[in-house]
Amino acid sequence: MSTPIMAGATVIRSPKAEEAYQRGLAEGRYQEAKAHGEYLEREIADLKAQVQNLYNKVIELANKKTNVEVKVTVKNGKASKPKVVVKNNTVGSGYSPASEPFVNTVLKAPGLDCPIPVGQGGKLVICGVKTRATFVMRETTSAKVDSAKILAAQIGGSVKNVVETYAPGVRFSTAQVDFKVYGAHDGDIYRVFQMGPKGTWNEVQVDEVREGHVICTVNRAGTFAFLKMN
Repeated sequence: MSTPIMAGATVIRSPKAEEAYQRGLAEGRYQEAKAHGEYLEREIADLKAQVQNLYNKVIELANKKTNVEVKVTVKNGKASKPKVVVKNNTVGSGYSPASEPFVNTVLKAPGLDCPIPVGQGGKLVICGVKTRATFVMRETTSAKVDSAKILAAQIGGSVKNVVETYAPGVRFSTAQVDFKVYGAHDGDIYRVFQMGPKGTWNEVQVDEVREGHVICTVNRAGTFAFLKMN
């Protein structure tokens, strides 16, 4: 017959019983922490999905173009009220290189969650003279994005986008490029790196960061990684 244990009484166990008790207690705490961790992982995954869906919706809405036509009809020599006709022309749910406002803009980077769109923000300034030339922008490869992530981990920044640029028919040794960086704000600190022939990253000069723009001085077109430092 077992003896009831009064509240507040000290329980004395044998060494083996105490070891089993502590092991069971630790296992219970571990399972509780594991369950909580799995719950947090599910919540984070759900939030990521919501952010991605929101981002896709923004891009979809940005790719919709609305034309508004105003027609004034005159009947029997008397002016009538203006008749407004609104036509919605949907470019498409995905990105089109010719769609507004993301003309000549890179929206995606393989392996990078929610990249910031980067495009051409203005004409190239070559030897201090504003020209009619611009960079042609293209999406990069997953290998280059992975390389940029390693660079960011080393210097403490976060990769916002990696883009390929081309300057067909344009020759220069130094040019100032106005990159349209849609997530840039006044006070942001950006460092921009260009991939060299052997896959190494070389930092380029950032002349200015302002609302929606990162202006750099470069020596040639190529692969550029945009890292936000704050």
